Parts: sequence; C-alpha cells; structure tokens
Amino acid sequence: GPAVLLTPLRTARGEVKDYRIAAATPEAADVFGRAGRDMVGRHLLESYPLVAGAPLWRGCLRALETGVPYETEPFAYQDADGPAPASATYTVRAAPLGEGLVVTWLRYDPVDRQEQRLADVQRLGNLGWANWNLLTGEISWAAQTYTVLGRPADRPPLPLERLPDLAQPEDTRPLARAIADLVSRGRPLDVPFRTRTAAGVRHLRMVAEAVTAPDGSPVEVHGFVQDLTAQRSAELALVESERVMLLQRGVLQAERALAARLQHALLPLPSKPVRLAGLRVEVAYLPAQAGIHVGGDWFSAIELPDCDALFVVGDVAGHGIDAVATMAQLRFTAKGMVSTGSSLTGALARLNQLLLHSRDGQITATMVLARYDPDRQVLAWAQAGHPPPLLVRRGEVRFLDRPGGMLLGATGAPVYESLELRLEPGDRLLLYTDGLVERPGEGLDAGFARLAEAVRAHGRGESGSLDALLAAMLADERRDDVCVLDIRMPLEEVQDAVATPRETDT
Repeated sequence: GPAVLLTPLRTARGEVKDYRIAAATPEAADVFGRAGRDMVGRHLLESYPLVAGAPLWRGCLRALETGVPYETEPFAYQDADGPAPASATYTVRAAPLGEGLVVTWLRYDPVDRQEQRLADVQRLGNLGWANWNLLTGEISWAAQTYTVLGRPADRPPLPLERLPDLAQPEDTRPLARAIADLVSRGRPLDVPFRTRTAAGVRHLRMVAEAVTAPDGSPVEVHGFVQDLTAQRSAELALVESERVMLLQRGVLQAERALAARLQHALLPLPSKPVRLAGLRVEVAYLPAQAGIHVGGDWFSAIELPDCDALFVVGDVAGHGIDAVATMAQLRFTAKGMVSTGSSLTGALARLNQLLLHSRDGQITATMVLARYDPDRQVLAWAQAGHPPPLLVRRGEVRFLDRPGGMLLGATGAPVYESLELRLEPGDRLLLYTDGLVERPGEGLDAGFARLAEAVRAHGRGESGSLDALLAAMLADERRDDVCVLDIRMPLEEVQDAVATPRETDT
C-alpha cells in the first residue's frame, strides 16, 4: 500500500524543522498525483506547506519523541496554490522506524464516501439492498441484506422466486403472489412478512420495483428488505397495554357504578330543606367530575331521642368501594355511639380505634361531630383533622377556632377536645368537606378566603342561597367530592316550606 519513509531534518539545537522523503512504495501517490518515485528526495513542508503546525505535524513530532505510533482522524487536505488545485480526504498513520518515521495513509475518494454513506444508511435503517437481473440471473445483495434475513454471509443470495421460502407459513402465499405480480406485470410490491432466524422470529418488510424493457416486460428487480422487529414489538406492546387499560377502565367504571349506587343508598339526599331541633338544615352533595372513582365524603343530620340534633360531616381518604365501605362504617357507628349516650370526644376516640384496627390499618379520615341542644341553643362540637366550620352572624363571616383533634387513624393515642357555640337567631353555620375549598396549586388559606368572600357575596341569613354559593366556589372542574351542611337558626318560627320530622336521617 501507499507508504513513505521520512527522515527528520533538524536544526543545530536538534529541533525538527522539516522531513525528507527518503523512500516511497510504488503504490504511493500524493494529493497532486505524484507517484512514489517522484516523491523521493522532496521535503515535506516544501511539497505540502499546509501540513505545518497542523495536527498531523504535531502527531509526527510526538511519535518521534515517544516512540508511540500516531494515527489521525479523517481530515481534508485542500491546496489551491500547489502544482494544481487539489482536495482529498485522508487518514494518516505515522510509526517510528529507527531515526525516522514510516507514514502510511488511506485516501477516501468520492466513490468510497458514497459507498460508506450507503452502508451507513442501510445499517442505521436496518435494511439491505438487493438486485435481481431477470435476464442473466445475476443477483447482488448488500452485506446488510444477509444480516436482515439472518443468512450466513458465505451463502449465495437467493433467487427472487425462492425468497418466500424464508417466510413463515402464514406469510408465504401473500409474499409469493406479490413477487409473481412484480415479475410478470411489473407491479411494485410492499409486503410485510415474518421469518425465523437463530435469534427468533423477525418482522420484515420487502419493497421492490421492476426495471422494464421498451416493450414493458420486467428485466430487472431492485429493492430492499427491512427489519421492523423492534417497531412491531413496540406496536404489539402498545396494543396490549391499551387492551389492559381498557379492561382496567371497564373494571373501574363498574366499581364506580357499584360504589355510586351504594353511596346513594347510604346517603339519600333530601329534596328540600328540613327542620331539625328548630334549625333549618339544607344538604348538598356533589361528586367529583375528574376521574372515575367515587369518593368517601359523607354527612349525617338527625334528631336524637332526647330531641337534640346530631350533625356530622366526614371525609375518608381514598376512593372507590373501600372508601364507601369505610364511610358507611364510620357514619353508622358515630350515630349509634352518640345516640346511646357517648360524648363527642369519646365517639371520636372509638372511631379512631376502629380505623386503626381496620383490614389494612392504613385508612384515615377527617370529621366534624356536632350536637345541638335546642333548649340551651348551644352547639357542642369536636373535630378530627377537619376544616373549621364557617359562621355567619349579623353580617360578619368568620371561621370557628378548632378544638384539638388529630385525624382518625393517624395515631393510637390521640387527644380530642370539644367546644361550645351558642347560636343566635339568624346565625348560619356551614360544615363542609375539603373539596369545597381545595384547588390544585393553591394553599388552603386561599381556599378559605374564597369561601368567606363567596358567602359575603351570595347572601347571608335566610336569604342566602346554597346553590349560588356552590356555583361561585366550584366554577372549575371538581377533582374531589364536595359535601356541605348549611345549618341556620331562623329569625322566626314560621317555616312553611320546611319539613318538620321528629327524626330525619339524611
């Protein structure tokens, strides 16, 4: 191959100032077309001045100093001032030999670069070119074609009519029919098929067209085969994922429907405001609009045997059947304990133990528990990690200070406290779940401020509308259930439009 021996020319201080070409192989030829014998005796920098200071020059010096061969990356040498304008791309290697350097090189001509690009395209696209001459029987396959088809490189390429032999039995006939149409009618083909190789089944695609004679008869076929196994595997995985998602969505929708029916049976909403222990009570329950799960928000408003009224609003963490079942357990247990004489704080402590000993011990809930004595007009209340009630009195809106109380199911030794509030004629008290005040990306304080402002803007006392309040607070899509108890002490005893049952379980 092309090689020259360079002898360094040094200064008096021993520094290399140039090289002389001492010998050259017959195959050596430089960028200007000079053959090996014409190169011998020339100085390197005189013949190729652009080498001075270039990485090649520095690499040769380093090879002389260290004794370690130096090899360049491919680089372009362009010289417009030489014997003739010249440009070429090279890879050069310099290896020490005695006091000099043996320099070899590889020149990339345009054809070489084009072939390299074509090989890169086939490799990157995982495809291989093929050509069949129908007149001479000559067949030409690219190296990548053997790789795609999984055939040894030392085997001869297959004739076009035998290509279906590589396909799986289910794909043999469609591929053979398409090839027959291509050869007889010149009809282009684009056919997927599968083949079995040592690495397993591959999903391939063949694209080909015919070159025809003047009379229209096909004389040559060229095209490519492409390996689509990775793409097809991804498509199949996506289809399977979509199938599982649809199945899971169906299960979740069925669970939602069941949970919704169960929730409706457990939480029947009154059609109009009711009268309990002299108080006017209105209830609202709005399910979430986002997602397909039913939440665990709940309420209770009943008259107790001693004519007191019990009000409860709670929120079980989570969604679905488990949340609804836990909600029902807490709801009926709370009513039963308070109805049989348990204090509010005692009831919360027992409900906490109930959650701690539930099936998984990981369920939590918040709650406000209130008991109203109509004779004293006093509301005693306790809470477990729940948002504070809102009181509207004589035009002022404020949130009640909460007594101590950890959310249910969080600890084995919680401390629950209770407070009393004397209600006055015209008072309005809102008990609610956090879905009324929570918004994504917004703190709870901002939600409380919005609620207070909405109450001021949409009426106070008897004229206040719960529907208008909810519309103002829930303008965006609801991501959580919302439950509200609107409790009012009338200014008068006349309540024509209000039902007055002795015991109303809503």
